[in-house]
Amino acid sequence: MSRIHAPRKLRTRLFVGIAATVAISTIVMLAVGSALTRRSLDEDARRALIRQVDLIAAQHVSSPLPRRDSDIGRFLATEEERLAIVTPEQAELLLPGGAADRLRRSGRAVGTVSVRGEPFLYAARLGGGDAIVLLRSTHNQSDDWTPFLVGLALAALFGLALAAGVAFLLARAVARPVTRVAEASKQLAEGGEPDPLPVEGSTELRQLAASFNELSEELRRAQDAERAFLLSVSHELKTPLTAIRGHAEGLSDGVVDPNRAGEVIERETHRLERLIRDLLDLARLRRRSFDVALAPVDLGVIAEDALARHTPQAEQYGVGLDVRIGSGASAIADAGRTLQALSNLVENAIRCTPQGGVVVIAATPGRLMVTDNGPGLAVEDLGRAFERFYLWDRYGADRPVGTGLGLAIVAELAEAMGGHVTVASTPGAGSAFTLVLEPALLSDRTAYARLTQR
Repeated sequence: MSRIHAPRKLRTRLFVGIAATVAISTIVMLAVGSALTRRSLDEDARRALIRQVDLIAAQHVSSPLPRRDSDIGRFLATEEERLAIVTPEQAELLLPGGAADRLRRSGRAVGTVSVRGEPFLYAARLGGGDAIVLLRSTHNQSDDWTPFLVGLALAALFGLALAAGVAFLLARAVARPVTRVAEASKQLAEGGEPDPLPVEGSTELRQLAASFNELSEELRRAQDAERAFLLSVSHELKTPLTAIRGHAEGLSDGVVDPNRAGEVIERETHRLERLIRDLLDLARLRRRSFDVALAPVDLGVIAEDALARHTPQAEQYGVGLDVRIGSGASAIADAGRTLQALSNLVENAIRCTPQGGVVVIAATPGRLMVTDNGPGLAVEDLGRAFERFYLWDRYGADRPVGTGLGLAIVAELAEAMGGHVTVASTPGAGSAFTLVLEPALLSDRTAYARLTQR
């Protein structure tokens, strides 16, 4: 219910807010319009009375209307108007206070007056020695502007209805994209993968949809990277455990020198500790890649460590394992990560090499190469060999290829150390994987030992 209720509430509030604003504006407009209309009609009525009284005055000057009684004056009346022709002195009694003074000074006066409790609009003019006063009932004046008021009211009602429809459409247009974002956010929070939102509407709504799409995509990538990292670390845990188990079994069988086995077990324990630290770093810092500490390293030493680590495995598979170290075989790298990457290459090579075959580890300046005489890779597979799970999907049913993560981890480690990894292969004749790192010029093992001891 909450998923539907909130968007509807937003749409309702938008509709009510817009409609109320329009309604208040319409009422204010109607009130102001009515006042201005009435004022305009009153002014028109005054001007009309002035024109009429001027016309009567002009006619009276040229052809005076006779009075029945000079003391009383002459009074004429219709349903709408009343006409009085009186002396200026009598006009003072008929007109309100200041009107008579204005009439004497300017010969003309206009305004309102109450006759027997009934309001009248009047216009007065001097002409032919008489004061001509024309009055019109304000009740008739109200009748004149009532149709205008009715017209304004009808127009306001029509405007309100139209505004209500526009407010509804506008509220729905604004609320619909927000509704989509709310529903997609809820789906995302529940662990789903919502479809990308359409980027449409106003600038702000387009930015909202685009930002949500970017957030959703970034979260998906982050989850994929985190999941891949956890898989990688889990995969890496197997290699030192295999070495520890192999030497432990050799100790039990009495076929491995205890001192040598102790060294290997201790070294592999350190590898395990480092992998566990990676997991702890991921949990604390939300990191999604391996950390590296670059320094000059002796690739020959790393190759010999890999030989010691994987000899039991090679013997178990019936595969020979050989190391060839060239002069000046050094690089700028992380020793532990380099051994980790090399171990993955050696492990894959041993697994794929048929019984009786040989795996060769070659160390040269800035390079570690692992060569085998296994089944090799097809030409179309070389460009994707380091993709996660690609070789497992490709050859998992035909040959032992592990979990499909080892080569991908090698590529990630090489990139983290500023290098890269390449592969050359001939189907049926074996493969050669090369870890390429930045060379470091170390004259001999003694110099390397001094560097690593600091």
